[in-house]
Amino acid sequence: MSTMRVVQVPRPNGPLEIIERQVPDPAAGQVRIKVQACGICHSDTLTKEGTFPGIQYPRVPGHEVVGLIDAVGPNVPGWKPGQRVGVGWHGGQCGYCGACRRGDFFACETATRVTGITSDGGYAGYMIARAEAVALVPEEL
Repeated sequence: MSTMRVVQVPRPNGPLEIIERQVPDPAAGQVRIKVQACGICHSDTLTKEGTFPGIQYPRVPGHEVVGLIDAVGPNVPGWKPGQRVGVGWHGGQCGYCGACRRGDFFACETATRVTGITSDGGYAGYMIARAEAVALVPEEL
């Protein structure tokens, strides 16, 4: 299995550290993205400082990600390797609660998913994202 470099926070208020990790495989409903760029945002300090409730460490920050889909997990219609995509703060939704049925995915009542906070983000060579959290980036951009 291949490895990648990531920048992770090992614990609340811990240092940012560069380490080698295994490249993850996407599970059902997920895609793997080969990261081309990741913005640095002030809210990444929520991960570094541990101020967002429920962060599990070590954690890879970064929620302003652009890259190429590299692999697609089972049950992921509409996405294929080679597509250029972006991933933001919103890390996915349940699709079933009242808010989701209204189309208000950011207010999902059961699935608070935040890229780089509740799941590893884009300070890495590759990242995993839920398929519904990915947006197509036009090739001309």
